[in-house]
Amino acid sequence: MAASLSDISTQHKLIVGIDYGTTFSGVSYVTTDKSGSDDIKIITSWPGEQASSSKTPTRIAYARENPLIHDNRWGFQVHSKLVSYSWTKLLLDNNAKVGEHDDPTLSQMAGSGILQLPSFREATGVCEDFLHEVYTYVSKKLCEEMTAATFRITPMECWITLPAIWSDEAKDATLAAAKKAGFGNRAGDEVFTIAEPEAAAIATLKSFAAPGALNPIKPKENILICDCGGGTIDITTYVITQVLPYLTFDELHIGAGGKCGSTYIDRNLHSLLSEWFGSSFDELPFSQKGPGSKFMTSFETYKKSFGLSDDRGDTREIGPIRLDLPDSEHFDEDERLFSEDMQTLFDPVIADITSLLSEQIEEAKAKKNATIDRVILVGGFAESPYLYNALEDWCWQNGDIVLVRPANPQAAVARGAALRGLEGLAPRIKHARRHYGTFTAEPFRNNIDPEDLSFLWYMDNAKYCSGRMKWLISKAIQGAFRTISLVREYFPGKEQIYEDKLYSCSLVEAPEYENHTRVEMVGVIKTRLPADFDFGAGIYSSFNSRLGKHVHQFSYQTQVVFGSKGSNLTFKTVVNGTVISTADIVFDQS
Repeated sequence: MAASLSDISTQHKLIVGIDYGTTFSGVSYVTTDKSGSDDIKIITSWPGEQASSSKTPTRIAYARENPLIHDNRWGFQVHSKLVSYSWTKLLLDNNAKVGEHDDPTLSQMAGSGILQLPSFREATGVCEDFLHEVYTYVSKKLCEEMTAATFRITPMECWITLPAIWSDEAKDATLAAAKKAGFGNRAGDEVFTIAEPEAAAIATLKSFAAPGALNPIKPKENILICDCGGGTIDITTYVITQVLPYLTFDELHIGAGGKCGSTYIDRNLHSLLSEWFGSSFDELPFSQKGPGSKFMTSFETYKKSFGLSDDRGDTREIGPIRLDLPDSEHFDEDERLFSEDMQTLFDPVIADITSLLSEQIEEAKAKKNATIDRVILVGGFAESPYLYNALEDWCWQNGDIVLVRPANPQAAVARGAALRGLEGLAPRIKHARRHYGTFTAEPFRNNIDPEDLSFLWYMDNAKYCSGRMKWLISKAIQGAFRTISLVREYFPGKEQIYEDKLYSCSLVEAPEYENHTRVEMVGVIKTRLPADFDFGAGIYSSFNSRLGKHVHQFSYQTQVVFGSKGSNLTFKTVVNGTVISTADIVFDQS
């Protein structure tokens, strides 16, 4: 008889995977006395929902805005009559530049109100509040299963999933929201992040590597993971390096993606209805047309089943919706959509996805002389029959690539997050999607460096060049850490606060100077050292006759770590060869 959770010793951990999605969120868990992916449990019972579901809507309604409720409602508890907030996750990456495959209407929808926020909370706060409800519910459920006493003494290792395409600011904001929500707050608890396609790869590749698996994977096989979610599409290709005695795999090359998930279809619907009905639709209150409304719930049902059969010529009524208009071809008390209309909503999204797939195939051939052997389709949007049929046609037209949609693709990311913690399974090689670095003052090179970047160094009055980039992490290079040696002016007897700007660039070849138009500022790395810190041999002093004073300088190093245990960049301060602190980063909001 298997040991119950309450029998677990405190030497074990509780591994929890949190798939915080744009439209739906899921949670998985397993304890370290278990041995594999089959032992991972997916939460399928949620407040407000009687049927079994591997995810709950990422939606929250605040009691302070809804007189009919006394406590905040979330997930399935939120009904159409409540003022609620959905898709907030997309706002976490609002400061990022628009990508080639991002839905062009996304920023417009933020302005029109479909991406609403309450007056009393910013996007990170709404995400925190939703995740707090998830944390409270999951903790209660685990207490019931393993007893409160056992839960209290069992450390929890949490893995929060993030879109691989997100900016570093958005990744950091999600991690901060999860921690403020309660994840990692208990003594001994930890929180890490993992890219969504990586989590999906871990779950699916592990299942295809199992003994007796149907369509088993083979060494040297190149497998593309296509993670189609509500907000984002994330694509990463992996090469299988070994199946037995245990699975190993590497990223083949840089992944790709865009903010063009299934909510893009919803935004296309709003654009279409605005075109058809003008101000009569535009001026409808959010409660009648926004996510969670009866109208959009009706559309969601149609969207999920569209493409299941030959829908040509079919008409579907979506509603109810109240428009101050006479009856017409497209409207009476409900809004009518023909199958051709649905295709116009889906096809731009399908086009972006197939474009991303084509780019990955071309990159694999050009950079690695490799061909893609199979595509594995995961994520909530992967359930769409129309999407599957379109990708099946695309795969056939592009070399008859095998397309696989595993069972319950919506839960693959959550399952993989827990498996990452349980087995430590991860790609051996991961590629950075951008260059990262900072600029330094270097001796001026005559006839090479621009004169407008020259200055005199305060220590010895020598001519130096400002703004020359020192790239610490190179795009397409496997994960590692890089160290940069820095020298700053030192003021004896005072707390030292050093600020170093972190930059990134997505070009193939990184520019040499910070003022290049494609070099973007990520944020400021802040290092704090107390007034009584022992600098040891790191201090150098001299008298500067030009300035008429003694000047002091201090040498230290900053490490930028990529590809460690977690998806976020981390920063460390090193003095005399010893790591003395983890440096903070303040992201650029401009």
